[in-house]
Amino acid sequence: MILLMYMKNLTNRKNIMKRLIAIILTVLILPATSAFAGDTYTEATDTEWGIISTNDGFEKSYTIFKDGDEQGYDDMLITYTIEIQCTKKKLAVLIYSDPLGMYPTTTFNSIDGYALARIDNGAVKKFSYVALKDYSGISLLNDKQFTTAILKGKKFAVKVPSSIQNDTVAKFSTANLNSHVSKFKSLGCSLR
Repeated sequence: MILLMYMKNLTNRKNIMKRLIAIILTVLILPATSAFAGDTYTEATDTEWGIISTNDGFEKSYTIFKDGDEQGYDDMLITYTIEIQCTKKKLAVLIYSDPLGMYPTTTFNSIDGYALARIDNGAVKKFSYVALKDYSGISLLNDKQFTTAILKGKKFAVKVPSSIQNDTVAKFSTANLNSHVSKFKSLGCSLR
């Protein structure tokens, strides 16, 4: 009788150990995956915009980004970046710098200032902006007019005035921007 209880207890322990080993191996072997298959990140290159696409099941967000063609110098290398975002059918264009902010000229009304943009070698156009809270850059207020303008060229430059440091001139290529037009339109954020 004691021998039968010991054998039954040993069998239960073996089964528990087998299950525990199976669970551990499953956790170790399976790759880590995100909760939703719609989340993607692609790094930007010289010829392509980087992509950050998220879908948490409640809303979709699509952002493309590109670093400037030239870097600024202010005792250190400064990288200028442009982001074009679509969240909740709202288009946004941000231009910012890292590691130092642009410190754009600001006022106390709804428009902080005007950035100047030149597409290819065309005429200079004015676009209103508000400064980002950390003064690292700007958010354009007339996003669709800006994206429509830059889609017509191969390169563009944006000059952001600053009352604290030198005015920032950030230069970008449009690269494959046209290939993202249909994606933005499908999310309710037309670039044209």
